[in-house]
Amino acid sequence: MTDRYDIGLEKAISITLDRLSKLKAVAVPVDQACGFVAAEDAYAVVDCPSRTASLKDGFAVISDDVKYASKDRPVRLSVSGMIGAGDMSGLVVTTGTAIKVMTGASIPEGANAVISEEFTSEEDGWVTCYRDSGPGRNILVRGSDVEKGSPVKVRDDILSPAMTGLLAAAGIHTVRVYPRPRVGVISTGSEVVAPGSQLSPGQLYASNMVTLVSWLRHFGMEAVSKVVPDQEGRIRGAIEAMLEEVDVLLTSGGAWKSERDLTTRILIEMGGDVAFHRVRLGPGKAAALIIIGDKVVFCLPGGPPSNEMAFLQIALPGLLHMSGMNPEPFGYKTAILSSPVIGDITWTQFYQAKLEKKGNQLWVHPIKMKSRLRSQAIADAMIKLPEGVDHLNEGDKVEVQTLGLAGLG
Repeated sequence: MTDRYDIGLEKAISITLDRLSKLKAVAVPVDQACGFVAAEDAYAVVDCPSRTASLKDGFAVISDDVKYASKDRPVRLSVSGMIGAGDMSGLVVTTGTAIKVMTGASIPEGANAVISEEFTSEEDGWVTCYRDSGPGRNILVRGSDVEKGSPVKVRDDILSPAMTGLLAAAGIHTVRVYPRPRVGVISTGSEVVAPGSQLSPGQLYASNMVTLVSWLRHFGMEAVSKVVPDQEGRIRGAIEAMLEEVDVLLTSGGAWKSERDLTTRILIEMGGDVAFHRVRLGPGKAAALIIIGDKVVFCLPGGPPSNEMAFLQIALPGLLHMSGMNPEPFGYKTAILSSPVIGDITWTQFYQAKLEKKGNQLWVHPIKMKSRLRSQAIADAMIKLPEGVDHLNEGDKVEVQTLGLAGLG
């Protein structure tokens, strides 16, 4: 099918999201669920708090007894006992009496308010109250945080630290979430060696592999990686072994269509279904998505800017989608373009850029450096020139894709 080849970026993203499914939900302990997307709503199994409790250190009272209490007209009550947090007590408050309570202590029978300790003085079994305390004041009613049997609406939400705390308070000790995919990264090329290895003349370190693994970990995904020379048997063996242990495989290099670009051909010979190959994306055009059984393979080009861009714009949205997350990994900001950019009207083009705050204005500077790797390393934004647009002018207000860095709001 020719419509799988040389396609536009938006179509490539659409195919990716259509072909990839969320991973099967798993149950994880509630204290390990933060950052994952909940696969279902949860239901409280206990009331929280389990008893009506005091919000302050003070005295449980009958509100009418201190209705007119003030500094000028203090009210004196007999203290008939004390209750601490977690104490079981049969104490009862009656007219003219008070019971000393600690924060979190159960409200004794008969009391309907707590007067805070700072508005009282205690001496010889009596408490003098210097202000009123209306009905319900400083009292946390049983089930007011969460009521037994009530739903905690979390489905499709990323679980925050506070939400996991609420789930724990509701008596929920495990949560069903969408796991993040296990990802493998294979960097191909006889000239490429793993970091830490001896470098021979003409060879270079696998910086693409390190960049990809680092991006994956930045988004909370664990990865395994391997460098493989341009030998068909070695590449095939590495792919077969890696697919045994991961959900998604990223390959770096060998993704174009020359006779020396082996990776895509090997994957097709292994029975891979080509969802698409080659995208009108600059840089990053050699990208491919190939499905082998229930495993996903993104073939990424070998040039560093192309490799990273194809990952960020196509593969990463797919990985996030499999995790149940928003497939758009980065936000956008409006900035003023400091110099023009020129592209090809038939392609979507991205330009590495730096953001700068000048007064109340945010400016974006296209990076123009000879070093591809240094340009990648210092970029904190991407300028997108969409298909159908061949240039942007200096001074134009443009929407730039931010690379997750803070401080430039």
